[in-house]
Amino acid sequence: MDSKFRLVLNLYLITFVLALVATRVYTIPIDNGQAVMGIDADGSGSGSGTGNSTSNGMANTDANGGDDDADAGTDTGTGSMSGSGSAAIGKSNSFAGTNNYFAYALPDQDRHTLLDAMKAADMKVLRTWVSGQDAGQKKSNSIAVPDLEHEGLGQYDDKILTLIDQLMVDAHERGIKLLIGMYDQNSLIKRKDDVYAQKYGSDGLKFYTDSEAISHFNNRITYILTQHKNALLGNKPWSELGNYIFGYEAQNEPMVFNQDFYKQHLSWICTTAAMIRKNVEDKNQLIFTGGGSAAASVQPDFFKPSCSGIDVVAIHDYNDDYDKFMDDAVSQAKAAGKKLLIEEWGSKAGDGQAANLNANIQKINKYKVPWLYWQLISNPDPGEGEDFEIQVNGKNWDPLAKGAKDTAALDDAPFDFSAALTL
Repeated sequence: MDSKFRLVLNLYLITFVLALVATRVYTIPIDNGQAVMGIDADGSGSGSGTGNSTSNGMANTDANGGDDDADAGTDTGTGSMSGSGSAAIGKSNSFAGTNNYFAYALPDQDRHTLLDAMKAADMKVLRTWVSGQDAGQKKSNSIAVPDLEHEGLGQYDDKILTLIDQLMVDAHERGIKLLIGMYDQNSLIKRKDDVYAQKYGSDGLKFYTDSEAISHFNNRITYILTQHKNALLGNKPWSELGNYIFGYEAQNEPMVFNQDFYKQHLSWICTTAAMIRKNVEDKNQLIFTGGGSAAASVQPDFFKPSCSGIDVVAIHDYNDDYDKFMDDAVSQAKAAGKKLLIEEWGSKAGDGQAANLNANIQKINKYKVPWLYWQLISNPDPGEGEDFEIQVNGKNWDPLAKGAKDTAALDDAPFDFSAALTL
């Protein structure tokens, strides 16, 4: 080959390679299964790192086969890209979120108002559950939603699941994931039209012990997680929607109405958790206990090998008494390779609410354990019941929002939720 021609060819190849490098550095797999994140010419990320890598080091894809983070624009710090535009969540940062058990039943505008406020406050998780509701919850504009099995045990009406499908899409667009309960203990005890109460008694006890009831409930779990499909996300079952779902629990506050019975039947929580895990292979979708009564939320049985289905022990505490048990709880969880979450806490409405909010956030953040507030609503607080509700952008929203941002900034937390939070 002529030397001049060879020189020209080499220069051309070098120029082409340099142009490629200037445009994009591709994701490179590493032996430990992690990945180096690709960088676009405009500085945005192109791939996933430690929190969102699959076994082959490639980025997870959405229902349309594209990168879930393609339209994002903000590096969350876990290796995925979040569309929320919010503060980064590091590998061992804490985080905050909220509860709203009827969020999926709200009109679009009200639902979006709730989620937009969560995004602005850097809240990462919204907890809700699959249980029928009457219209006008907490004097909101929520619609009536029948329970999944309102027509009879084993007869499934997907309306409630379809509404949650939309909620998870709306939440994801704002950098928020869902924590979903399969059922609410309050429905079992308080709703006369609840099919489980009608069949097994409204005192609730037989629901947790009768083999037929347990079989029906296991079928409910399986239907929710694997047989229902989200038509908005490529007709995928929830079990495959880890980019949208933070985790699951069998029931909100199982057996909380009878503490002796609760402590004698903790195995129900463990076996239903195992049933959820049987249906959800994705270990980044976490499984929770569902919460209990303050310190009683944390039981030694949850940390035993016989309760391997539980990933996170959920704490519900309205007594402001974290200092009495949290040190020990954190130690137990770390020793067992599990996590803790303050899944419910609240400050009563009134003149002292703002001060109590600040005091509780300081107490919880001392342990750097993440928390979900009970509860945020999109309408003015109607003052019903014990009344812990806070209207987003309303009275006492500012101190709660500031507390959530402060919590998201806490690093060196004892529990790493980064993989589960990755969008």
